[in-house]
Amino acid sequence: MIVLSVVERSDNLERVVSAINRASWDEDNEITPYDAESLSSYLALQDTLFVTCHESSATESTLLGIASGRVETKPYGRQRWLYVDEVDVCADHRQKGVGKLLMRKLLEIAKEQGCEELWLATEVDNIPANALYRSLKPDDVAKVIGYTYRTGA
Repeated sequence: MIVLSVVERSDNLERVVSAINRASWDEDNEITPYDAESLSSYLALQDTLFVTCHESSATESTLLGIASGRVETKPYGRQRWLYVDEVDVCADHRQKGVGKLLMRKLLEIAKEQGCEELWLATEVDNIPANALYRSLKPDDVAKVIGYTYRTGA
């Protein structure tokens, strides 16, 4: 059975982190080791969310993927939107619908939270991610250039 869960600070974060750190990530995921304190700090921020997707049986649970984001309010018109930080599917569970399940859950949360839109970006050359996002029939596909500034912190 596939289970999607929204992780809360009151959950056993050590167990969540352990599942993430044991999962089958590869260089495409760019996952660095998680720790419970950092995840707790992230979840303490207003309007953040963290979703896990597991395959569960009576005897075991296997992490299939994770997603994170936050609900934002624009500084005009009080419009709310869900900004998606990450959607990561474990390397050995790709092309099985996990990413689509995570995205549908995020879209459901956005609707429940009164968000007018969900926004995310991915690299142009990330063919699988772009195929997933296009399969969900977006209202708009914008060409975006991303900039990263290292602060030295």
